[in-house]
Amino acid sequence: MFVEVPSWSKVDNPVNYRINGTNAMSLITVGDSWTYGDSLGKTKVREGNDDLDYRIEHIYGNIMSKELKCSWMNIALPGISNTLMINWLSKFLDECIDPNNTVCVITLTESGRHEDLRLIDRSLVKQQLVLENILSVTYSQITLLRLRFPNVKFVVAHNFTDGDKEFACDKSWLEIMLDKTIQNGTHIVVSEHIEQMNYESRFPDVLDIMERAKNRIDLLDSCKYCYKEDSRHPNEEGHKLWAEYLLTQI
Repeated sequence: MFVEVPSWSKVDNPVNYRINGTNAMSLITVGDSWTYGDSLGKTKVREGNDDLDYRIEHIYGNIMSKELKCSWMNIALPGISNTLMINWLSKFLDECIDPNNTVCVITLTESGRHEDLRLIDRSLVKQQLVLENILSVTYSQITLLRLRFPNVKFVVAHNFTDGDKEFACDKSWLEIMLDKTIQNGTHIVVSEHIEQMNYESRFPDVLDIMERAKNRIDLLDSCKYCYKEDSRHPNEEGHKLWAEYLLTQI
């Protein structure tokens, strides 16, 4: 196995594979709990429950691969950092796949989780600047993948945080579900991760970061396509909407 699941994870099956047709194209989807399909059916990662067949059937990657009539690999771990996400993808492309006729959809999550903490540059002083720098490093890592695998089509997007429209898709998953533009430089949402970034010393703009996070959570709570628990994971219709949008980006 090309992945080593972190000790903190409650998931031991971050990789799933299906063949949904005879098209020679391969589809890879990469992401966190949203891409994993947490909360679909009876799946509750925090409680150790995985409604595997139902979850796989309804996540956006499977919907896309059925439309494309191709094989599909889902690489997703609830709570994963963007750093580890890209590291796993890099290993997979190195070891496991013929890059020809392959489309890779990367749905990034918030910056500042776990391995991302190693990228904190205290000389930047403000947490917002640190988060922007971490995202820039993530984009640089993806750029290197594009250079190493020129025959792979990479589609880069964001789930509930904001990105650079010059590098990633012009809409996030949450924006697709809300059907409106919400980007305002929000790069981190989960309070636990905001706190972890401030353990060593407190950033002067942490209250602003927390306010942005609260506003984003309010938007998640207002979305009819999100469950109102944990990371407000998308429901079945939310996955369908994201699949439809991503198909236009390939």
